[in-house]
Amino acid sequence: MDISFIPTVAAASPVLDSSASYSASDIIRVAISLIVLVGGLCAIIFIIWGGLMLILSGGKDEKVKPAINSIRYAVIGIIVIVIAIFVAPKVSEMLGLGEHDYLSPKSIFDTIKMLMNRIFWTSSSTGFDTSSSDMTDFSDF
Repeated sequence: MDISFIPTVAAASPVLDSSASYSASDIIRVAISLIVLVGGLCAIIFIIWGGLMLILSGGKDEKVKPAINSIRYAVIGIIVIVIAIFVAPKVSEMLGLGEHDYLSPKSIFDTIKMLMNRIFWTSSSTGFDTSSSDMTDFSDF
């Protein structure tokens, strides 16, 4: 049975390179990005959990309220995380701490993307081994 059309998923690599030296700004940027990443993933899990509780509640008020609260608090958490990402650089400037490139939303989102690639994939940005020559070309879609 030929299953060569299914791409192979690469193994995870370490998040940080142990041979490199990191500055304080790099450590803060990675820490903030990890907190945002874990908070976002937890919020998504709580939204899915609340949705399942809502579906399985059967319309009973004592089961519907916790499900809606789970979804509500997860969405509020996502909103707080996003607002904090955009407000932190402005607060830093207002307090006279200077402009910090590692606090910029672009830097945080780029670091999250890099962390996601390092945690879940290794060499390619898609996470799949596309070196196989018999892959179907879907570029016309």
